[in-house]
Amino acid sequence: MKRLSLFSLGSVLLLSVLIGCLAYVPPPVDAVYAPGPPPAPVVETVPVIPFPGAVWIGGYWGWGSSGYYWNRGYWGRPPHPGGAWVPGRWHHHPRGYYYNPGRWR
Repeated sequence: MKRLSLFSLGSVLLLSVLIGCLAYVPPPVDAVYAPGPPPAPVVETVPVIPFPGAVWIGGYWGWGSSGYYWNRGYWGRPPHPGGAWVPGRWHHHPRGYYYNPGRWR
């Protein structure tokens, strides 16, 4: 009975550690940190689709020596049929805010 309890406790602890590792995504090695969160996204007017299969890649806030700057959205060509764009995101970190760029999925 005691052996089963220790095994159960050990299993729960191991599972907790593994789940914690999966939930934490470390910032990129070359991450640039901003001291505060980005402004609200700019509302963009999406132009007419330029070619069949084009995917709208929305604009985002970037960070540079002068502070935040807006990168306008644009139409992109997926690298493969049915490709979907996953937008980038700003994340909070003890060192500040860093950006994970968007990618094709």
